[in-house]
Formats: sequence, structure tokens, C-alpha cells
Amino acid sequence: MKYVFIAMTLLLLISGLTADAQWRSKTHDEYHALQRPADITIDGELDDDEGWEGVFESVSGTNGDPFCEVEFAGDDGKIYVFREWGGGKWNGRDDHRTCFGLVWDEDNIYLALSVTDDEHQNSGGAWNGDSAQLGFVPSGMREAGEQLYLYNSALNNDANGLILHDEAVFGGQKLTEGDNVAIRRNEDEKETYYEFRFSAKDWNVAGGKFKAGYEFGLAICVNDGDKDTPGQKGWSGWYTDCIVNGPKQPENTGLVILSDEQLAVEAKNKLTTTWGRLKSTH
Repeated sequence: MKYVFIAMTLLLLISGLTADAQWRSKTHDEYHALQRPADITIDGELDDDEGWEGVFESVSGTNGDPFCEVEFAGDDGKIYVFREWGGGKWNGRDDHRTCFGLVWDEDNIYLALSVTDDEHQNSGGAWNGDSAQLGFVPSGMREAGEQLYLYNSALNNDANGLILHDEAVFGGQKLTEGDNVAIRRNEDEKETYYEFRFSAKDWNVAGGKFKAGYEFGLAICVNDGDKDTPGQKGWSGWYTDCIVNGPKQPENTGLVILSDEQLAVEAKNKLTTTWGRLKSTH
């Protein structure tokens, strides 16, 4: 009987540890952000010659795939690239798909989202319909109880104005159109572009400057609404359940690490490389 009791106790302990274990992506848990190669204007334009040239293609997970249509875990234990919600239906990557990239300089972190979306729909909120919700853990400590900055943003239903909601910024930087956030809809391409800038000063980074090796937690939830199913009817992104479908979870974020590598943007139609990788081969 004593051995049965010990075995049952060990089983319960193991089960508890398993239940409490934090899910991490095996291939896309860390994003190694490049230094920005050129000036960036926060205007929602990602297809010009500014600092996003080549970034989406150059940063990848450990399996070589870019940070597009990244898998995430739901609270039900299932793994998704898009989670249907509230009666919404997902018809594949042409219906809704999120790709993202980050670059940095000593003063700012820049984040861009390129979202494939067949229909633009927003029900009047910075989360209710097509929108982006962001969670940041500036300390880089992905643990419960850490300070979690939360931002919500959307392009309104007519695609001619922004809806912004600074959910938790602790007296720091707020989203301001034309300064640190822009959203643009390309109806011909069925894509929506989000562009953000976050400063070292407002995150209270030591010394007031970012530098290579700095780490922070990040979660991205891009919500989807359609004309026949308006509102928040599903989402994609990176560690989305940090933000949606329950209490906010700083422990449930991806890890961004600032790299000392920089893109070498060459003439159009030519290969884009990174200086760090190029130099390391000599």
C-alpha cells in the first residue's frame, strides 16, 4: 500500500508540473531582430526603399521558415496558425495570414505587420474585428507577474482613420497616429500593413538606449472580422493567448533579441544579405 501511495503521489506531481509547463514554439520562440539598415518613416508603407527592405525574408526560425503564419498554442491545448472564434470561419492563408518583422536602433524598436486579409471589417473597437493587439515585456523576463505593456490598434471600418487603445502603458509611451503608429489598407492586394515605433526612453531601458543583446517579450494577436461575420471572429499572430481568451499572461510571449547584424540593401532585384553573417565568413 505504501508503494502505491508513493506512485500516486509522484504521478500527481508530474501531472501538475506538466500542466503548469509553459508552451514554447520549437522553431519560432526567438526572433533575432536586425539593426535597421535605413531610415524608417511610420506611414504604413512597407514596400518602398526604407528600412523594411528584405527584413521579412532575412529573419527566420530555426527551421529556416520566416515569421509568417507562425504556430501558437490555444488555451485548449491545440496548436493553431489561425484560431476561429465566435462563429468565424477561416478559409486558408488568402483569407487571413500574418507576417511580421522587427528592426532596431539605439533609440527605438520598429515593428511591422503584413496581414493578408480578403475583407476589411471593424466593428468600432481596437480589438473588435480587423485589428492588432500587442503585448510587450520590456524586462525580457517571461514570467507571471512581470510588467506587460498592452497596445490595441485598428483601421476603422471605412479604412480612413485609426482606432487606438493604450490598454496598459504605465505612464509611458502612448500610440499616436503619425508619430509611432500607422495602418494602411491595400485593397487591390487584399493586404493591411501596420507599422509601429517604441522608444527605449518610454520603456525605461537602462541608459536610455537599446543595444545588441537586449531582450524583451512580445506577443502579437491580429484579429479578423468579415462582412458576414463582423467583430472578433478569430486571430493569428505570435503567442496570441498572452493577450486574448483569458487573463493577460506575460509568461506567454515570444522572445525578441536585438542582434548586431545589419541588412546590406543592394540595388533592386539583387540579393539582400546581412553584414554580420557576411563578415563572419571571412
